[in-house]
Amino acid sequence: MQFMHSMSLYLAGNAFKCSCNNIDLIRWLRTTDVMLEICSYNCVLPNGSNSNTLDAYNSFPDLFAYCESSMWLTVATTLLSTGFIIAILLVLYNKRWKIIFTLQGIINCAVEQKIKRQYTYDMYISYEGNVVYWIKETLVSKLEGEWGLNMCIRERDFLAGISHADNEAEAIKESRCIIFVITPGYTLSPDRTFEIDRAEYERNRSNLETVIVLTKDIKITDVPRNFSYIWNYVYLIEWADDEQFNSDAIWEELKLLLTPRRFYKTAALLKQTRLNEKGH
Repeated sequence: MQFMHSMSLYLAGNAFKCSCNNIDLIRWLRTTDVMLEICSYNCVLPNGSNSNTLDAYNSFPDLFAYCESSMWLTVATTLLSTGFIIAILLVLYNKRWKIIFTLQGIINCAVEQKIKRQYTYDMYISYEGNVVYWIKETLVSKLEGEWGLNMCIRERDFLAGISHADNEAEAIKESRCIIFVITPGYTLSPDRTFEIDRAEYERNRSNLETVIVLTKDIKITDVPRNFSYIWNYVYLIEWADDEQFNSDAIWEELKLLLTPRRFYKTAALLKQTRLNEKGH
């Protein structure tokens, strides 16, 4: 209520809490120059008992001693927490590279376990024409007989009662690598085109690790143009049946490419070797 530039505030009958939150008000009620209608107001102590502001002020050290302790406890807790966080951040900063490498190793292991799978075949052989005898006498005897790899050859491994396309799709899907044996008799029949498309599909899905094109008695320029769709991740091996042909080096290169879980390490090595040879 306002009258003649003065204001009156009636607090009688409005009990409030005499707690740490109101200690400034309790002090003010006893020290202010403002004229109050009464010198003391009812309040409720922290223990739940009824009292008044005058008694609370007179017993201030006893009633509110814990307020200062609580304040310092809060300050100490805040400082301790801040110091602890700063210490952790300093340790993390000093060990940042070790932590990064450790996390990277964990992530790599997790990814490796996730993509780890068991293949039915180590490689699928795509061929056409009269190269079957050479595959049987040369590739099979070396890759299966000596190296212990498992090859998928359609005349030998395709299941009866299933369509040719389904056999090819399932065999390529279950093969870790694929080798296209390109000879003068290699023609782009619908089956061979399907094998190229399927190899591209499985490679994009990360199911197929290695794609190899092995040319035999044919120039690279005569390789069917459909291989251009997968040429970016093809490893080319040129086979020749002449006296100057170094078969040992070719077998070594082929073995590196076909050895499980060495593809990513050997890929860069083989490419660098080829670049060095071109440079010389």
